[in-house]
Amino acid sequence: MKLKIKKSNKRLNDIIYYDSNTRLAYVSNGNGIVPYLKKLTNKSRIVSTFSFDALMKTTIEVPKTVDEVDVDTFLSENIYKQLNMSPDANFEMYYCKVDSGFDADNWSYDVYLVDEKYLDTTYGDLREKTQFIDIITSVPFLPLVLYKNNRLDIISNHIFIFIGDNNGTFAFYSKGELVYTKILSSNIHKLRVEFNQESSLELNSVEFENLIAGKSQEAADYRTYIDSMLNKISRDIEENIMYVKRVYQDLDPTAIYYGMSIEYDEEFLSFFRDTFLIETKPYNSLSVTPVNKGLLAIADISLTYASYLISNVNNSIPNFSHAKRPKPLSQRDSAQFVAIASGLFVLSLIYPIYNFGMMGFYSIRGDMLQSSYDNEIFPKAEQYRADEERLNRQIETLKQEKESIDVKISGIRGDMGAIRSWQVEYIQKSKILNDILKVAQGSKVKVIKATANSSGDNRNLVIELNLFSKTQQDISDFIKALNDQGVYKQVITDRVVKIGFEDDRSLAGASSDSEESSNTNNQSSSKKQDNNATISQSVNPISANIDLSGNEELGGSIKGYLNSIVRVVVR
Repeated sequence: MKLKIKKSNKRLNDIIYYDSNTRLAYVSNGNGIVPYLKKLTNKSRIVSTFSFDALMKTTIEVPKTVDEVDVDTFLSENIYKQLNMSPDANFEMYYCKVDSGFDADNWSYDVYLVDEKYLDTTYGDLREKTQFIDIITSVPFLPLVLYKNNRLDIISNHIFIFIGDNNGTFAFYSKGELVYTKILSSNIHKLRVEFNQESSLELNSVEFENLIAGKSQEAADYRTYIDSMLNKISRDIEENIMYVKRVYQDLDPTAIYYGMSIEYDEEFLSFFRDTFLIETKPYNSLSVTPVNKGLLAIADISLTYASYLISNVNNSIPNFSHAKRPKPLSQRDSAQFVAIASGLFVLSLIYPIYNFGMMGFYSIRGDMLQSSYDNEIFPKAEQYRADEERLNRQIETLKQEKESIDVKISGIRGDMGAIRSWQVEYIQKSKILNDILKVAQGSKVKVIKATANSSGDNRNLVIELNLFSKTQQDISDFIKALNDQGVYKQVITDRVVKIGFEDDRSLAGASSDSEESSNTNNQSSSKKQDNNATISQSVNPISANIDLSGNEELGGSIKGYLNSIVRVVVR
């Protein structure tokens, strides 16, 4: 069922979605979700979502003797005891009654809460700009508004799966209510790292998204690794589906809404549909405006979520904001006081005597209030100003300490990036050495030492091999076999000597013959690229030479063999 949005479009255009991960803002222009480029102020109506793993959840039994208006107070008091929280801790809370079977004495409530310290850390910069943050929630709660607006029916049982940049969530809804939710181990960053490790690639976030979306020309070449990634995701999801089916046996899932923060190939949905045998639909289909990324779908649904909360004051969906905008005067409890005062004023006009008495009363009351202000409130106000200046100085000191810590953290992240680059380079070198040694194993040469070295920017890589053979033809065949691989830019021999002959003429003759053989076998290699010599000269490989004078046993076993240094320019 499509949502009628003619009346709500204006409302959506006045609301801004803030992504707590990227710290970017988005707004609906009626045709799609676009970045919000204007300056955020205290007049901006803000909605945002935060990571579900920041939430704490517990179940509390509430005696049926407790009146409904007192449930909030009862839960707040018992949370500190049940979760062993400090009395000084402040939190934002959402709770809902759950059906846990018949209990004559107690009601059961699921309670979700988030520490205000986390909210201050996540939204501190935003709050300095806007002063107010109207709505803050988490992704698993967003489907609640889709049931409120009749975009989803309350008869079916739906599963909502969303894999974000740094976290993934699984949520199961039945009859329009949240029944079960769990954090997934899969997320975009983790999947990209594992994909690069398995494929020996170094894809950045944009390249990875293009590959996953099927926009890269190399997508077909890496289909095996994409299928491996899908299998990992499906195992992660299947664990939760099996748990739901086992615990809630009478609630059979009828549909899955699957989404990722990045764009992905539509074949993913077919894969999960065939794997779980449950109708699988794109998460993007839940948004009001057409979008191609799950991140924009989250923004779109969040705008609808905020519009519903703003329009329905007495709502039943969670809002964890710690900086809510004050309600309009007409919706505050103080509005009743204003109405009563207005009524008294009207009565005073009707009854002059009563009005005269009230004027006298207020005159005396005003004098008392002025005296109280001069004697009590004014000194306190001065003290508050002094306290404010002291706190501002402390805040400035803490900001300086924070900046110092941020610099250290940035350095640590840089070190971690360098370590990861070294790991990837090590894996690539190992694979290349393994391929070359496989060729050597199938030839008549014996490699006794192999070294590898690359340039500082990791663009050039040279492998140096120290090998022995009975004839020069064996060395030539080995070089030809490497060239036939078609993956190396250049294969050259530095020298060929015969072991055990000290006569200069023998050495010279062997070198001359080897050079002729080497030149013959490397003609095809030199024709590949004219700049191969430049590449090989730009990298000084680690020498693979061996001192046979310190190893008589090895020297005796290979006496009469030809020894050659073969250098392979990989890139």
